[in-house]
Amino acid sequence: MTESSLPSDKMDASAKHVFWASYFGWLLDGYDTTIYAFVILAALPVLLAGSGLKGAAIAPYGLAMFAIFLVGWGTAFVFGPIADKFGRMRMLGVAILLYALGTFFSGMSYNLIEFGIARFVAGFGLGAEWFIGGTGVSEVFPEKSRQIWAGRFHSAWYAGFIVAAVTTPLLLMVIPSSYAWRAIFFIGIIPAGVLAYIRLRAKEPEVWQKKKDKLGDKMSLSMSMKVLFSNKYRKTTVLMVLIMVPVITGLYGGVLYAPSTIAGLVKYAAAHGTLAAGTPATLYVVLGGVTISAFTLLFCLLMRYLVQRVGRKVTLSFFMVMMIIGLATSFGIAANKNNLFLFLPLLVLLGIGGADFSVFSLWVPEIYPTEARAGGFAVITALGRYAGAGLVFLIAILASATTLGTALAYGSIAFLVGIVLLAFVKEDRNKELDRTVDKMALETEA
Repeated sequence: MTESSLPSDKMDASAKHVFWASYFGWLLDGYDTTIYAFVILAALPVLLAGSGLKGAAIAPYGLAMFAIFLVGWGTAFVFGPIADKFGRMRMLGVAILLYALGTFFSGMSYNLIEFGIARFVAGFGLGAEWFIGGTGVSEVFPEKSRQIWAGRFHSAWYAGFIVAAVTTPLLLMVIPSSYAWRAIFFIGIIPAGVLAYIRLRAKEPEVWQKKKDKLGDKMSLSMSMKVLFSNKYRKTTVLMVLIMVPVITGLYGGVLYAPSTIAGLVKYAAAHGTLAAGTPATLYVVLGGVTISAFTLLFCLLMRYLVQRVGRKVTLSFFMVMMIIGLATSFGIAANKNNLFLFLPLLVLLGIGGADFSVFSLWVPEIYPTEARAGGFAVITALGRYAGAGLVFLIAILASATTLGTALAYGSIAFLVGIVLLAFVKEDRNKELDRTVDKMALETEA
């Protein structure tokens, strides 16, 4: 594959399989994370009863199970250096298997311990999808089209969000209530089977294979980690980890609270005459979820035009500003005022801001050389996820002292810190992905 042989909007056969394997893997992450938001309220009473905690408050345990999922998601960073040594597509296959097992046993669980273990395993598998997929996609496309396909790849998470937001409430309505939440998890295994088939047809990216052929056993887990924290890359690695923290918190501490917030606002509106008594929340929940995801998906696709005109840093700052405004207005104002019809349009801002992740999908792979690319992407995302899990707990504590809307609005402060830190990251707008095979990054340390 050469620069001249591949039009910017086309894929050759090898790139096609890597792209779709990566795309659907990342879609599964968005799908699984979103169905959790819909089914957890139905699942927890059963799980609490099975744990001898019948009648206990649901919210703390829902947050705890979600944080366990995030820890599994973060622990998946071990796949990064392993993928640098053994290959991107091989490790993607292992991650798919873990996701399928975790999702299946989530539906089979009868108490909190079983469910917590299952969610950890599911998160462990899903956590690898972003950085392995993003690395693979970056390596199979030439420079002139890499920005296009990075945006398309990252839009997959929000396609999964839309699929889950549209189908899950409907399935919960038609499946007998006592089995509905279990059935939703079982249904989630079906796309994993499709993805496994695509994965079997995907070959390793040529740039990785050439580097592996050149370095052989020297290409190892320890080499990957040494490169990341070498003199040349240490500062950038640390800064990008810290910047990832608010981005993760904005998603998991904000956007994914939208369905439950909408349901509460619909209930309030029906009780106070703004909506007809007994109005079901399903339609409004779906509308809110689709609004967020549709605008994020759109701006993931538009991301390449923004980075071309103003660069990675300004584009990421723009998306983070949208999250600041969105969190402060939607949760801090509309949710606190119990105003459903103000809350829904403000979700557009959260949708636009959610495209901040797509900049990482483009930017991070080009920071590191091939022998440390997946490891670098993994460390940045994983450590940010751990911190994000901690901040979700802090939001829960703050919510108990104020309101959930106020607590989530305060999450916007983390984005301000992220924007300040972003100013210290070096950016080269003409940066190209390292595709060399004759020199290890450690040989060029400062």
